[in-house]
Amino acid sequence: MKINYNKRNLNIISFFVSLFIFLIIIFCLKQMTNLKSNQEYSYVMPSTEQSNETSAENRLAIASANITGANIANENIVSANELNLDQTNSNELADLPLAQITNWQIEIEKLNLTANIAEGTGKNVIESSVGHYTNSNILRGIIALKAYNVGTINNYFANLKELQIGDEINYTVNENQSTYKVTSNKIIECSENLNEADEFTQILNNIKGNDIDNENTATENDQNKNDILILITYVKDMPNNLRCVVAQKNN
Repeated sequence: MKINYNKRNLNIISFFVSLFIFLIIIFCLKQMTNLKSNQEYSYVMPSTEQSNETSAENRLAIASANITGANIANENIVSANELNLDQTNSNELADLPLAQITNWQIEIEKLNLTANIAEGTGKNVIESSVGHYTNSNILRGIIALKAYNVGTINNYFANLKELQIGDEINYTVNENQSTYKVTSNKIIECSENLNEADEFTQILNNIKGNDIDNENTATENDQNKNDILILITYVKDMPNNLRCVVAQKNN
């Protein structure tokens, strides 16, 4: 069979060849895109329980390191490394995975306040609970909590400004109940609309050594000197400020 290579047939052949090459290019580009996408998103975030188990023991190191930079470190406050050394021999210092928490509360008798605590400080959390800064500890070390004082149904920290030095705060995690005594209640500078981690860092940077009473709150257990509870709420008409109550463990 003789093929007639006239101009019309050549144009048709050229069209199909070009179309075939174009489809091959499209296919190759799609494969390259999928490969790149898999490389970028191949990391799988661990479950909540696993994440908390691995990060819990690091929270104290992160928080203590920040506080050291904020001039809180002194001869009465040991470093995070010194604290972590004890964790090998004492479960008391180890943090607790969220999945194991069945009872998490704060109680301030002076303010007639009893409230449940939930992880995170986002609006959806602190509208219904007292929120816990994820980068802070849960059982021991530096624990930071946040709640609204106006504008929602649950304004748990509405009267936080009334707390004075020496007032007691009860903090409960499962069967573990601790009492903290207020050592400072002040307004601190903090930029508006920060994410939780950056806000927590700014809070620590605003806490000074004189906000912690190392003489009157320490008991027989010297470890209490390093156990600090921080309560945070907003300040009316002052968007770049927060009220910060610092309390130290008393038992």
